[in-house]
Amino acid sequence: MKKIAIAALAAITLSAQPAQATEWNCPQWRQLALDVGFSKRDWVTLDKILYRESRCRPEARGLNKKPDGTVWSTDLGLSQINNYSWVTYLRNLGIIKMSDDLLHPRTNLRAAKALYDYSKSKGYSPWYQWRIGSSFYRG
Repeated sequence: MKKIAIAALAAITLSAQPAQATEWNCPQWRQLALDVGFSKRDWVTLDKILYRESRCRPEARGLNKKPDGTVWSTDLGLSQINNYSWVTYLRNLGIIKMSDDLLHPRTNLRAAKALYDYSKSKGYSPWYQWRIGSSFYRG
């Protein structure tokens, strides 16, 4: 009888707790991400990636330098897509014409979705392009 009373009390207590709102890092880009083809489930990881890579800033640029300080490539936009690795592929898909197109949020997220799909088609985690050692990038 005690077990039933404790279970009932726990159920009442839990149901009385207010539902916690989901807090996103980059909520301003959620609808656009869904519009370009990411799922609601994908958004959970993509949101973390956008925050980690660009702090949600579409104009973000990350310079990759050689040991002598020479810039050899640039990571661009919300999802920090590398121009050296991906420009030709994204041009061939008709997503961009030039690297700086990746600074436009819709274009950047379309490109990120293309990379997601590419990785998935090759048997990798769809988040493979953003692997940096953190477990949430692994699908």
